[in-house]
Amino acid sequence: MRGRDAMKAMVIDGFGGPEVFRVADMPKPEPAEEQVLIRVAYASINPADWKTRAGLLPVVQGPFPMVVGMDCAGVVEAVGPGVTAFVPGDKVIAMSGLGQGMSGSYAEYACVPEMRVLKLPSALTLAEGATIPTAAASAASTIIEVARVAPGSTVFFSGGAGSVGTFGVQYLKWIGCKVATTCSTRNVDHVASLGVDRVIDYTKEDTKAALAAWAPEGVDAIIDAVGQHSLPADIVDVIRPGGVLVVIQNLLTDVEAYDLDGAKARGIRVVNNIMDARKPDARWFQVEAWRELVKGIEAGAIRTPPYEVLPLEQAGAGQARVEDGHVRGKILLKIGDI
Repeated sequence: MRGRDAMKAMVIDGFGGPEVFRVADMPKPEPAEEQVLIRVAYASINPADWKTRAGLLPVVQGPFPMVVGMDCAGVVEAVGPGVTAFVPGDKVIAMSGLGQGMSGSYAEYACVPEMRVLKLPSALTLAEGATIPTAAASAASTIIEVARVAPGSTVFFSGGAGSVGTFGVQYLKWIGCKVATTCSTRNVDHVASLGVDRVIDYTKEDTKAALAAWAPEGVDAIIDAVGQHSLPADIVDVIRPGGVLVVIQNLLTDVEAYDLDGAKARGIRVVNNIMDARKPDARWFQVEAWRELVKGIEAGAIRTPPYEVLPLEQAGAGQARVEDGHVRGKILLKIGDI
């Protein structure tokens, strides 16, 4: 029988494949200073989650047993000393404190630094809210802090059907940019419905040629949200001199996948989305940009991606699908009935 001080969680006892997950009773965390304890309704499965499980994230190397999970939606259970923005009962969305001395979100409860928590936008369900944190933060930080995209710019943001792409292209349109993206045939109508100016079906079109025809004077920025050599190395040729290419780091390919010499010769900055976004206090990583994008959600200008829900016990199977790629929107883990 699970006591009041224990919680159900999916844990790993070491790094490995999806099979390393097991259900366990773990101590229920207590919020320390400036921390919020959340009773979790849903956690989303992010690419960083399977990379954590596989031991690929340098900032997350134990201890074991480990609860993984980068974000969640739920209800505030308790707050630690110094917390002023939240009270018990608030419905919230949050980026977890995994990698910062706290456990992840694949559990009935999660402690999170206060600044990494936002109130659930009033028009959304908790499930819809759970699609937001990590994906929206990654998209917003890349656009605002790293690419430094100005309103009215011409931008190519690859992977428009994924959760990061869904948030990214909509935020760019909200700030007045001209936007192109890629997706497969089955997702063309969905991506077009997000307001994108040019949807490139990568299964039928040459992406570089399509971009050159769409923006003959070049694009101001390219944001690669897919990686793994999905774009040609010479895609830098369609960027205007002085422009930027940002690779959303996936730990499988990075900036070396592109023609760095050609980019340098034309004054094009080629960077990944992590280095330029780091903060002296790691708790603030991507937080400020995330808050800017959520304003667009609250205004009704940005909608959340489609999702499907799996039980917590299927965390391994869900991660395997995300690792395989081509998931439209998000996969969520149902954890608590709230």
